[in-house]
Amino acid sequence: MRDPYSLEAEHGVLGAMFLRPELIDLLSADLAVDDFYYEDNAAIYRGILDLHGAGQPVDIVTIGARVGDLPCGSPAFAYAADIARNTPSVANAASYAGTVRERSLDRSLIALSVRINDIAYGDQSTVDKVAAVQAEAQAVDSQSATSEVIKAEHILDDYIEVLQARADRGDEIDGLSTGIPDLDEKLQGLKPGQLIIIAGRPAMGKTTLAMNIASNAAIREGKSVMAFSLEMDNTGLMDRFMASEGRIPLQLIKNGKAPHSHGAELMSAASKLKHSSLYLSDRASMSMNRMRAAARRHKRRYGLDLMVIDYLQLVDSDSRTFSREQEVSHMTRTAKLMARELGIPVILLSQLSRECEKRPNKRPMCSDLRESGAIEQDADIILFVYRDEVYHEHSEAKGIAEIIIGKGRDIAGGTVRAAFLGQYSRFEQLAAGWVEPSKPAKVTSMADRYKQKDQF
Repeated sequence: MRDPYSLEAEHGVLGAMFLRPELIDLLSADLAVDDFYYEDNAAIYRGILDLHGAGQPVDIVTIGARVGDLPCGSPAFAYAADIARNTPSVANAASYAGTVRERSLDRSLIALSVRINDIAYGDQSTVDKVAAVQAEAQAVDSQSATSEVIKAEHILDDYIEVLQARADRGDEIDGLSTGIPDLDEKLQGLKPGQLIIIAGRPAMGKTTLAMNIASNAAIREGKSVMAFSLEMDNTGLMDRFMASEGRIPLQLIKNGKAPHSHGAELMSAASKLKHSSLYLSDRASMSMNRMRAAARRHKRRYGLDLMVIDYLQLVDSDSRTFSREQEVSHMTRTAKLMARELGIPVILLSQLSRECEKRPNKRPMCSDLRESGAIEQDADIILFVYRDEVYHEHSEAKGIAEIIIGKGRDIAGGTVRAAFLGQYSRFEQLAAGWVEPSKPAKVTSMADRYKQKDQF
Protein backbone atom coordinates (compact mmCIF):
# COMPACT_ATOMS: atom_id res chain seq x y z
CA MET A 1 0.00 0.00 0.00
CA ARG A 2 1.50 3.34 -1.08
CA ASP A 3 1.82 6.37 1.17
CA PRO A 4 -1.08 8.83 0.91
CA TYR A 5 -0.22 11.93 -1.13
CA SER A 6 -1.55 14.08 -3.97
CA LEU A 7 0.98 15.26 -6.54
CA GLU A 8 -1.73 17.31 -8.26
CA ALA A 9 -2.63 19.16 -5.03
CA GLU A 10 1.03 19.90 -4.29
CA HIS A 11 1.51 21.32 -7.80
CA GLY A 12 -1.76 23.25 -7.49
CA VAL A 13 -0.61 25.02 -4.32
CA LEU A 14 2.83 25.89 -5.70
CA GLY A 15 1.39 27.03 -9.03
CA ALA A 16 -1.10 29.32 -7.28
CA MET A 17 1.77 30.94 -5.36
CA PHE A 18 3.62 31.60 -8.63
CA LEU A 19 0.55 33.03 -10.37
CA ARG A 20 -0.78 34.98 -7.36
CA PRO A 21 2.03 35.73 -4.86
CA GLU A 22 -0.44 37.65 -2.68
CA LEU A 23 -1.93 34.25 -1.74
CA ILE A 24 1.32 33.04 -0.12
CA ASP A 25 0.43 34.30 3.36
CA LEU A 26 -3.01 32.68 3.24
CA LEU A 27 -1.90 29.33 1.82
CA SER A 28 1.19 28.97 4.01
CA ALA A 29 -0.60 29.68 7.33
CA ASP A 30 -1.14 25.98 8.09
CA LEU A 31 1.27 24.38 5.64
CA ALA A 32 4.77 23.25 6.61
CA VAL A 33 7.63 22.25 4.32
CA ASP A 34 7.40 18.68 5.64
CA ASP A 35 3.77 18.47 4.53
CA PHE A 36 4.96 18.04 0.92
CA TYR A 37 5.53 14.41 0.01
CA TYR A 38 7.86 15.01 -2.94
CA GLU A 39 11.28 16.38 -2.02
CA ASP A 40 11.38 18.56 -5.14
CA ASN A 41 8.06 20.19 -4.20
CA ALA A 42 9.27 20.68 -0.63
CA ALA A 43 12.43 22.39 -1.94
CA ILE A 44 10.38 24.72 -4.14
CA TYR A 45 8.04 25.57 -1.23
CA ARG A 46 11.00 26.26 1.08
CA GLY A 47 12.42 28.62 -1.54
CA ILE A 48 9.08 30.43 -1.81
CA LEU A 49 8.93 30.94 1.96
CA ASP A 50 12.55 32.16 2.08
CA LEU A 51 12.00 34.72 -0.68
CA HIS A 52 8.67 35.89 0.69
CA GLY A 53 10.06 36.18 4.20
CA ALA A 54 12.93 38.32 2.90
CA GLY A 55 10.48 40.62 1.10
CA GLN A 56 11.73 39.59 -2.34
CA PRO A 57 9.49 38.88 -5.35
CA VAL A 58 8.36 35.30 -5.92
CA ASP A 59 8.23 33.97 -9.49
CA ILE A 60 9.76 31.14 -11.48
CA VAL A 61 12.93 33.15 -12.20
CA THR A 62 13.65 34.13 -8.57
CA ILE A 63 12.85 30.59 -7.40
CA GLY A 64 15.21 29.15 -10.02
CA ALA A 65 17.99 31.40 -8.78
CA ARG A 66 17.20 30.77 -5.11
CA VAL A 67 16.90 26.98 -5.20
CA GLY A 68 19.34 26.13 -7.98
CA ASP A 69 19.21 22.38 -8.51
CA LEU A 70 16.47 20.26 -7.01
CA PRO A 71 17.12 17.09 -4.95
CA CYS A 72 16.49 15.07 -8.11
CA GLY A 73 19.28 16.96 -9.88
CA SER A 74 17.09 18.93 -12.31
CA PRO A 75 17.16 22.76 -12.48
CA ALA A 76 14.53 24.37 -10.25
CA PHE A 77 13.70 26.98 -12.91
CA ALA A 78 12.51 24.42 -15.47
CA TYR A 79 10.49 22.52 -12.85
CA ALA A 80 8.87 25.72 -11.52
CA ALA A 81 8.05 26.86 -15.06
CA ASP A 82 6.38 23.53 -15.78
CA ILE A 83 4.26 23.78 -12.60
CA ALA A 84 3.16 27.35 -13.38
CA ARG A 85 2.33 26.47 -17.01
CA ASN A 86 0.14 23.52 -15.95
CA THR A 87 -1.81 25.34 -13.22
CA PRO A 88 -5.19 26.07 -14.81
CA SER A 89 -6.63 28.28 -12.05
CA VAL A 90 -5.99 29.58 -8.53
CA ALA A 91 -9.68 29.43 -7.60
CA ASN A 92 -9.28 26.17 -5.64
CA ALA A 93 -5.86 26.89 -4.15
CA ALA A 94 -7.12 26.80 -0.54
CA SER A 95 -8.68 23.40 -1.19
CA TYR A 96 -5.41 22.14 -2.66
CA ALA A 97 -3.53 23.33 0.44
CA GLY A 98 -6.06 21.52 2.64
CA THR A 99 -5.53 18.31 0.68
CA VAL A 100 -1.74 18.53 1.03
CA ARG A 101 -2.14 19.06 4.77
CA GLU A 102 -4.59 16.16 5.19
CA ARG A 103 -2.37 13.73 3.29
CA SER A 104 0.56 14.78 5.47
CA LEU A 105 -1.45 14.02 8.62
CA ASP A 106 -2.46 10.66 7.16
CA ARG A 107 1.22 9.81 6.74
CA SER A 108 1.90 10.96 10.31
CA LEU A 109 -0.80 8.59 11.57
CA ILE A 110 0.73 5.70 9.64
CA ALA A 111 4.15 6.51 11.11
CA LEU A 112 2.51 6.74 14.54
CA SER A 113 1.11 3.23 14.17
CA VAL A 114 4.62 1.95 13.45
CA ARG A 115 6.02 3.72 16.53
CA ILE A 116 3.17 2.37 18.67
CA ASN A 117 4.03 -1.13 17.48
CA ASP A 118 7.69 -0.57 18.42
CA ILE A 119 6.68 0.74 21.84
CA ALA A 120 4.37 -2.23 22.43
CA TYR A 121 7.24 -4.67 21.79
CA GLY A 122 9.71 -2.65 23.89
CA ASP A 123 10.98 -3.59 27.34
CA GLN A 124 9.36 -0.69 29.25
CA SER A 125 6.66 -1.22 31.85
CA THR A 126 3.06 -1.17 30.61
CA VAL A 127 2.40 2.16 32.32
CA ASP A 128 5.44 3.72 30.63
CA LYS A 129 4.33 2.31 27.28
CA VAL A 130 0.88 3.89 27.63
CA ALA A 131 2.46 7.22 28.58
CA ALA A 132 4.82 7.03 25.58
CA VAL A 133 1.95 6.26 23.20
CA GLN A 134 -0.08 9.16 24.57
CA ALA A 135 2.89 11.50 24.15
CA GLU A 136 3.36 10.38 20.52
CA ALA A 137 -0.36 10.79 19.82
CA GLN A 138 -0.33 14.23 21.42
CA ALA A 139 2.50 15.27 19.11
CA VAL A 140 0.47 14.26 16.05
CA ASP A 141 -2.62 15.95 17.50
CA SER A 142 -0.70 19.20 17.90
CA GLN A 143 0.31 18.99 14.22
CA SER A 144 -3.35 18.83 13.23
CA ALA A 145 -4.17 22.12 14.95
CA THR A 146 -4.69 24.96 12.49
CA SER A 147 -3.90 28.58 13.15
CA GLU A 148 -7.13 30.40 13.87
CA VAL A 149 -7.17 34.17 13.82
CA ILE A 150 -10.42 35.61 15.15
CA LYS A 151 -11.67 39.13 14.56
CA ALA A 152 -11.93 41.15 17.76
CA GLU A 153 -15.67 41.72 17.40
CA HIS A 154 -16.28 37.96 17.56
CA ILE A 155 -14.31 37.70 20.81
CA LEU A 156 -16.13 40.61 22.44
CA ASP A 157 -19.34 38.73 23.27
CA ASP A 158 -17.50 36.22 25.44
CA TYR A 159 -15.25 38.93 26.82
CA ILE A 160 -18.21 41.04 27.97
CA GLU A 161 -19.43 38.03 29.94
CA VAL A 162 -15.99 37.77 31.58
CA LEU A 163 -16.12 41.45 32.55
CA GLN A 164 -19.61 41.02 33.99
CA ALA A 165 -18.52 37.97 35.99
CA ARG A 166 -15.63 39.98 37.43
CA ALA A 167 -17.99 42.79 38.41
CA ASP A 168 -20.45 40.36 40.01
CA ARG A 169 -17.64 38.73 41.95
CA GLY A 170 -16.93 41.89 43.92
CA ASP A 171 -14.03 41.43 46.33
CA GLU A 172 -13.80 37.67 45.76
CA ILE A 173 -10.67 36.39 44.06
CA ASP A 174 -10.69 35.11 40.51
CA GLY A 175 -9.15 31.67 41.13
CA LEU A 176 -8.34 29.00 43.68
CA SER A 177 -7.45 30.33 47.13
CA THR A 178 -4.04 29.61 48.63
CA GLY A 179 -5.54 29.73 52.12
CA ILE A 180 -3.50 32.86 52.91
CA PRO A 181 -5.67 35.96 52.29
CA ASP A 182 -2.73 38.35 51.88
CA LEU A 183 -1.23 36.08 49.20
CA ASP A 184 -4.63 35.70 47.52
CA GLU A 185 -4.93 39.48 47.33
CA LYS A 186 -1.61 39.67 45.50
CA LEU A 187 -2.15 36.73 43.15
CA GLN A 188 -5.94 37.03 42.80
CA GLY A 189 -6.05 33.26 43.17
CA LEU A 190 -4.50 30.46 41.13
CA LYS A 191 -6.07 30.40 37.68
CA PRO A 192 -6.61 27.68 35.06
CA GLY A 193 -3.68 27.35 32.67
CA GLN A 194 -1.14 28.83 35.07
CA LEU A 195 2.19 27.21 35.88
CA ILE A 196 3.16 28.25 39.41
CA ILE A 197 6.71 27.59 40.60
CA ILE A 198 7.32 27.41 44.36
CA ALA A 199 11.04 27.42 45.10
CA GLY A 200 13.28 27.57 48.13
CA ARG A 201 16.34 26.15 49.80
CA PRO A 202 15.92 23.02 51.99
CA ALA A 203 13.93 23.50 55.24
CA MET A 204 12.35 26.76 54.09
CA GLY A 205 8.89 25.21 53.81
CA LYS A 206 8.18 25.00 50.08
CA THR A 207 6.59 21.54 50.36
CA THR A 208 4.55 22.67 53.37
CA LEU A 209 3.24 25.69 51.45
CA ALA A 210 2.35 23.62 48.37
CA MET A 211 0.56 20.94 50.38
CA ASN A 212 -1.27 23.58 52.43
CA ILE A 213 -2.58 25.05 49.17
CA ALA A 214 -3.58 21.54 48.00
CA SER A 215 -5.46 20.68 51.20
CA ASN A 216 -7.15 24.08 51.30
CA ALA A 217 -8.46 23.59 47.75
CA ALA A 218 -9.59 20.01 48.42
CA ILE A 219 -11.10 20.46 51.90
CA ARG A 220 -12.38 24.03 52.08
CA GLU A 221 -13.16 24.66 48.41
CA GLY A 222 -14.33 21.16 47.49
CA LYS A 223 -11.97 20.89 44.53
CA SER A 224 -10.40 17.79 43.01
CA VAL A 225 -6.66 17.93 43.69
CA MET A 226 -3.89 15.60 42.55
CA ALA A 227 -0.46 15.72 44.23
CA PHE A 228 2.65 13.88 43.02
CA SER A 229 5.34 13.55 45.67
CA LEU A 230 8.61 12.22 44.27
CA GLU A 231 10.45 12.79 47.55
CA MET A 232 8.06 11.74 50.34
CA ASP A 233 5.85 8.65 50.64
CA ASN A 234 2.10 8.81 51.27
CA THR A 235 2.53 8.10 54.98
CA GLY A 236 4.81 11.10 55.36
CA LEU A 237 2.36 13.25 53.43
CA MET A 238 -0.56 12.11 55.58
CA ASP A 239 1.46 12.90 58.72
CA ARG A 240 1.75 16.48 57.48
CA PHE A 241 -1.86 16.79 56.38
CA MET A 242 -3.10 15.48 59.74
CA ALA A 243 -0.80 17.83 61.67
CA SER A 244 -1.88 20.82 59.60
CA GLU A 245 -5.62 20.15 59.59
CA GLY A 246 -5.79 19.07 63.25
CA ARG A 247 -3.22 21.59 64.53
CA ILE A 248 -1.43 18.67 66.14
CA PRO A 249 2.35 18.77 66.72
CA LEU A 250 3.89 16.75 63.91
CA GLN A 251 6.35 15.11 66.28
CA LEU A 252 3.49 13.65 68.36
CA ILE A 253 2.00 12.12 65.22
CA LYS A 254 5.33 10.60 64.22
CA ASN A 255 6.13 9.16 67.65
CA GLY A 256 2.65 7.68 68.12
CA LYS A 257 1.58 9.82 71.09
CA ALA A 258 -1.01 11.89 69.21
CA PRO A 259 -3.91 9.38 69.65
CA HIS A 260 -3.57 9.74 73.43
CA SER A 261 -3.06 13.50 73.61
CA HIS A 262 -5.01 14.75 70.57
CA GLY A 263 -7.55 12.02 69.80
CA ALA A 264 -10.43 14.37 68.98
CA GLU A 265 -8.26 16.52 66.72
CA LEU A 266 -7.03 13.43 64.86
CA MET A 267 -10.59 12.25 64.26
CA SER A 268 -11.63 15.68 63.01
CA ALA A 269 -8.67 15.96 60.63
CA ALA A 270 -9.21 12.41 59.36
CA SER A 271 -12.88 13.17 58.66
CA LYS A 272 -11.98 16.28 56.65
CA LEU A 273 -9.46 14.37 54.55
CA LYS A 274 -11.75 11.37 54.08
CA HIS A 275 -14.52 13.50 52.61
CA SER A 276 -12.22 15.54 50.38
CA SER A 277 -11.21 14.92 46.76
CA LEU A 278 -7.49 14.86 47.51
CA TYR A 279 -5.53 12.25 45.53
CA LEU A 280 -1.88 11.40 46.22
CA SER A 281 0.86 9.58 44.34
CA ASP A 282 4.19 8.74 45.98
CA ARG A 283 5.76 6.83 43.11
CA ALA A 284 9.41 7.87 43.18
CA SER A 285 10.12 7.42 39.46
CA MET A 286 7.86 9.51 37.23
CA SER A 287 8.42 11.45 34.02
CA MET A 288 6.48 14.59 33.14
CA ASN A 289 4.73 12.84 30.24
CA ARG A 290 3.73 10.01 32.54
CA MET A 291 2.23 12.45 35.03
CA ARG A 292 0.47 14.21 32.17
CA ALA A 293 -1.08 10.91 31.07
CA ALA A 294 -2.19 10.16 34.64
CA ALA A 295 -3.70 13.64 34.96
CA ARG A 296 -5.66 13.20 31.72
CA ARG A 297 -7.13 9.91 32.96
CA HIS A 298 -7.90 11.40 36.36
CA LYS A 299 -9.68 14.41 34.85
CA ARG A 300 -11.87 12.15 32.70
CA ARG A 301 -12.82 9.96 35.68
CA TYR A 302 -13.03 12.32 38.63
CA GLY A 303 -12.46 15.85 37.36
CA LEU A 304 -9.33 17.82 38.20
CA ASP A 305 -8.96 21.39 39.49
CA LEU A 306 -5.36 21.56 40.77
CA MET A 307 -2.15 19.59 40.37
CA VAL A 308 0.98 19.70 42.55
CA ILE A 309 4.38 18.19 41.63
CA ASP A 310 7.08 17.91 44.31
CA TYR A 311 9.66 18.49 42.87
CA LEU A 312 11.16 19.34 39.45
CA GLN A 313 14.72 18.08 40.02
CA LEU A 314 13.42 14.58 40.88
CA VAL A 315 11.28 14.23 37.74
CA ASP A 316 12.57 11.52 35.38
CA SER A 317 13.68 12.59 31.93
CA ASP A 318 11.64 11.39 28.94
CA SER A 319 14.86 11.17 26.93
CA ARG A 320 18.43 10.45 28.01
CA THR A 321 19.89 12.05 24.88
CA PHE A 322 19.40 15.65 26.02
CA SER A 323 21.59 17.85 28.20
CA ARG A 324 20.25 18.65 31.67
CA GLU A 325 19.23 22.14 30.53
CA GLN A 326 17.29 20.66 27.60
CA GLU A 327 15.65 18.11 29.90
CA VAL A 328 14.48 20.80 32.32
CA SER A 329 13.26 22.93 29.43
CA HIS A 330 11.20 19.99 28.15
CA MET A 331 9.80 19.32 31.64
CA THR A 332 8.72 22.89 32.35
CA ARG A 333 7.28 23.29 28.85
CA THR A 334 5.31 20.05 29.28
CA ALA A 335 4.05 21.25 32.68
CA LYS A 336 2.89 24.53 31.13
CA LEU A 337 1.19 22.76 28.21
CA MET A 338 -0.47 20.39 30.70
CA ALA A 339 -1.89 23.35 32.63
CA ARG A 340 -3.27 24.82 29.39
CA GLU A 341 -4.58 21.52 28.05
CA LEU A 342 -6.34 20.46 31.27
CA GLY A 343 -7.48 23.96 32.18
CA ILE A 344 -6.03 23.82 35.71
CA PRO A 345 -3.30 25.55 37.70
CA VAL A 346 -0.19 23.37 38.05
CA ILE A 347 2.12 23.96 41.03
CA LEU A 348 5.67 22.76 40.38
CA LEU A 349 8.21 22.86 43.20
CA SER A 350 11.86 23.54 42.49
CA GLN A 351 15.13 23.62 44.36
CA LEU A 352 17.42 26.63 44.42
CA SER A 353 21.15 26.62 43.85
CA ARG A 354 23.50 27.27 46.77
CA GLU A 355 24.58 30.59 45.28
CA CYS A 356 21.99 32.51 47.30
CA GLU A 357 23.64 31.33 50.52
CA LYS A 358 26.93 32.96 49.53
CA ARG A 359 25.39 36.45 49.57
CA PRO A 360 24.97 38.63 52.66
CA ASN A 361 21.28 38.96 51.76
CA LYS A 362 20.22 35.38 51.22
CA ARG A 363 16.74 36.13 49.92
CA PRO A 364 16.39 34.22 46.64
CA MET A 365 16.10 35.65 43.15
CA CYS A 366 15.09 34.10 39.81
CA SER A 367 18.75 33.62 38.89
CA ASP A 368 19.05 31.24 41.87
CA LEU A 369 16.71 28.73 40.25
CA ARG A 370 18.55 25.67 39.01
CA GLU A 371 18.48 25.66 35.20
CA SER A 372 16.70 29.01 35.64
CA GLY A 373 16.29 30.00 31.99
CA ALA A 374 13.61 27.47 31.06
CA ILE A 375 11.84 27.69 34.43
CA GLU A 376 11.64 31.47 34.34
CA GLN A 377 10.43 31.48 30.74
CA ASP A 378 7.59 28.97 31.16
CA ALA A 379 6.34 29.97 34.62
CA ASP A 380 3.42 32.35 35.02
CA ILE A 381 4.16 32.87 38.71
CA ILE A 382 7.35 32.22 40.69
CA LEU A 383 7.12 32.20 44.49
CA PHE A 384 10.18 31.97 46.72
CA VAL A 385 9.84 30.82 50.33
CA TYR A 386 12.34 32.44 52.70
CA ARG A 387 12.62 32.23 56.51
CA ASP A 388 15.29 34.38 58.07
CA GLU A 389 15.49 32.21 61.20
CA VAL A 390 16.97 29.34 59.15
CA TYR A 391 20.15 31.38 58.69
CA HIS A 392 20.06 33.59 61.79
CA GLU A 393 19.39 31.88 65.10
CA HIS A 394 18.50 35.13 66.87
CA SER A 395 16.41 36.57 64.04
CA GLU A 396 13.60 38.89 65.11
CA ALA A 397 11.45 37.26 62.42
CA LYS A 398 11.11 33.90 64.16
CA GLY A 399 7.98 32.11 63.01
CA ILE A 400 7.64 34.46 60.03
CA ALA A 401 7.96 33.31 56.43
CA GLU A 402 8.44 35.62 53.47
CA ILE A 403 6.70 34.53 50.28
CA ILE A 404 8.53 36.52 47.63
CA ILE A 405 6.83 36.98 44.25
CA GLY A 406 9.80 36.65 41.90
CA LYS A 407 7.67 36.72 38.76
CA GLY A 408 4.02 37.29 38.08
CA ARG A 409 2.23 37.79 34.78
CA ASP A 410 -0.35 40.56 35.17
CA ILE A 411 0.29 40.82 38.92
CA ALA A 412 2.51 43.09 40.98
CA GLY A 413 5.64 41.72 42.58
CA GLY A 414 6.47 42.10 46.23
CA THR A 415 6.62 40.06 49.42
CA VAL A 416 3.82 38.54 51.48
CA ARG A 417 4.62 37.67 55.08
CA ALA A 418 2.87 34.71 56.65
CA ALA A 419 3.03 32.89 59.96
CA PHE A 420 5.02 29.65 59.74
CA LEU A 421 3.91 27.09 62.31
CA GLY A 422 6.57 24.48 61.73
CA GLN A 423 5.40 22.12 64.47
CA TYR A 424 2.01 21.92 62.74
CA SER A 425 3.44 21.87 59.20
CA ARG A 426 1.32 24.90 58.45
CA PHE A 427 1.34 28.42 57.00
CA GLU A 428 -1.26 30.92 58.20
CA GLN A 429 -2.27 34.52 57.72
CA LEU A 430 -0.39 36.78 60.12
CA ALA A 431 -2.46 38.07 63.03
CA ALA A 432 -4.09 41.46 62.52
CA GLY A 433 -1.93 44.26 63.81
CA TRP A 434 1.36 42.44 63.27
CA VAL A 435 4.16 44.95 62.71
CA GLU A 436 7.47 44.10 61.09
CA PRO A 437 10.38 44.52 63.53
CA SER A 438 12.29 47.74 62.93
CA LYS A 439 15.73 47.35 61.44
CA PRO A 440 18.74 48.75 63.36
CA ALA A 441 20.03 52.09 62.14
CA LYS A 442 22.79 51.78 59.59
CA VAL A 443 26.22 52.75 60.95
CA THR A 444 27.75 55.33 58.64
CA SER A 445 30.63 56.70 60.72
CA MET A 446 32.90 55.91 63.65
CA ALA A 447 30.94 58.43 65.77
CA ASP A 448 27.71 56.51 65.09
CA ARG A 449 29.45 53.29 66.05
CA TYR A 450 30.50 54.69 69.45
CA LYS A 451 27.03 56.17 70.03
CA GLN A 452 25.50 52.72 69.61
CA LYS A 453 28.16 51.26 71.90
CA ASP A 454 27.33 53.78 74.66
CA GLN A 455 23.68 52.65 74.61
CA PHE A 456 24.55 49.23 76.07
